[in-house]
Amino acid sequence: MTTTAVALGPGTRATTIVRLALAAMAVAVALVTDLRVVTTFPVAIDATIPLAAAQRWLDGGTVYVADGFANPDVLPPFLYPPFVLPFVAPLTLLPEQLVRLAWTGLAVAVALLVCRRLAIPWRFVAIVLIWEPMLGSIWGANVQLLLFAAFVAAFWRAPAAHDLHPEPRDLERPGAVTPRIGWYAATVASVKATQIHAWLSIASRSLRSALLGVAPWVVVVAVTLPLVGIALWWDWLAQLGRASDPTWAAMGPSLLRYLPAAVVALLTAASLLVALRLRGPETGIWLGLLMLLVTPNMHDFSGLFLLPAMLRIRLEFALLAAMLTSTATAQGWWLGIAIVVGGMLAGRRWPAALEPVPA
Repeated sequence: MTTTAVALGPGTRATTIVRLALAAMAVAVALVTDLRVVTTFPVAIDATIPLAAAQRWLDGGTVYVADGFANPDVLPPFLYPPFVLPFVAPLTLLPEQLVRLAWTGLAVAVALLVCRRLAIPWRFVAIVLIWEPMLGSIWGANVQLLLFAAFVAAFWRAPAAHDLHPEPRDLERPGAVTPRIGWYAATVASVKATQIHAWLSIASRSLRSALLGVAPWVVVVAVTLPLVGIALWWDWLAQLGRASDPTWAAMGPSLLRYLPAAVVALLTAASLLVALRLRGPETGIWLGLLMLLVTPNMHDFSGLFLLPAMLRIRLEFALLAAMLTSTATAQGWWLGIAIVVGGMLAGRRWPAALEPVPA
């Protein structure tokens, strides 16, 4: 008696059927959650938060109010550093609706640029845009989308027209790490200090490029300091402390909800050390996963850092992870993250866990 093995490699009939079924389920789940997002939250709500903070600053009021931590009926708390205020303040002179629409349009443009940078074929871009972490970032007009774009620009080069897979930068080549890349990496942490991993990774390769890259942001802080004052920076640190309180309902399913703060601090310190030692073409992928895992506030836009890894693992795993993370539930988030991280780890030993990359 003879048996015929079912071929499960990419391109086979069985694999294609499985992928189509998973894609259909992922799209369906994403659309259901997207509908809830667009009907529950005002468009560009994350643009109104800095606008309101800038208006309070101009009026001489308290910038870092704590009401949003306890009262879900008011605007979420303002968490950006003080140097943002002088740049946002002029926008308060414009109609708020105009600013919100412009910010949303910018978010769409940045999302498309990210998709292109990661060599996602145009016929699949719509699927990426409705993935809940991406759709939530666009609808909310959150600054994380801009920071993620800087992250992608730092670790992946612009693809050629025919490229179907992301092209990581060869950062190990002498002279490959430039001040421009250092600036991209510094930008990732410019308003979210917990995302310093990218800059540390660049600094471990070229300290000069990393320092030159962060210099413009140091200048911005220095120039705006006389306007905002030292006290406002202390208020910002206190606000970050409130944002790290696991009793804050909007914190999301971060590790601070499940582990003692001391343990999370140790894991964060370990992640920084790992960032310094990462090498090879998958550096950007692992940095994104590290920043996601130790983020103190895990919102939908945090999931953007999963995208490079999802483009590397087998498509079946990626679609399953996309479906789970689009549920916007804690269980779905961590199951999706586990699948992506597990796929990357398994790929180090079993190449079949990764999507083949054409030569």
